Amino acid sequence: MIKGLFEFTIVSAYDREKLTCEICYKNEIIAEISQETDELMIEIYPPQTSKWWTISLVQFQEALEDAKNHLLSKKE
Repeated sequence: MIKGLFEFTIVSAYDREKLTCEICYKNEIIAEISQETDELMIEIYPPQTSKWWTISLVQFQEALEDAKNHLLSKKE
């Protein structure tokens, strides 16, 4: 699923029991939301090309909500 500069991909990683949702920004993975515990957890990755990400707070909040909803709508 693509929304603006963000792309959301549901993956079944070999090292996880449940599905995860990768969040990419400008074609680079920035975070992953997992269902491995009773609570949704997010892992945030460092950028490969700079020291930090500069992303609109509103757009990032919307992206997180979109990724969460995309993940929760999928069946394992």
